[in-house]
Amino acid sequence: MAPAPAPGDECTVGTVAAVVEQRPRWRCRHGHDAGPVLTAARVHDEVVALVAMARRRRLRGDDRCANCGAALTMPARRTVWPLTLTDPDGTVAVTLTLDLPATRCPDCGRDQVPARSVDDVLTTTERLFADG
Repeated sequence: MAPAPAPGDECTVGTVAAVVEQRPRWRCRHGHDAGPVLTAARVHDEVVALVAMARRRRLRGDDRCANCGAALTMPARRTVWPLTLTDPDGTVAVTLTLDLPATRCPDCGRDQVPARSVDDVLTTTERLFADG
């Protein structure tokens, strides 16, 4: 089996838009399709690891930094984040580009997705790679 290029896609959910230029698939030398190189579960795990996502405090309802726990008081702005996703062996790399709101922590300076957009990020990437 070898990875073969396949067309990419784009998806928008709520406040997040995402584009992947290609979604490679495993193919044998006879052309039989054995499925996607990057599964939806793999992409979900990588996005969660690569994108800092703010937490919402239940009682107060304000966002907290995913890194240091400080209150996120700076306004959100549109940001484009390119993410490099790889298969488990690290032999195939795909660029997923996210256009989303982001805010910066005033204490530690880390950029992150506001809590209100976290579900949009996860749903968008799930839809892009779900049809496998």
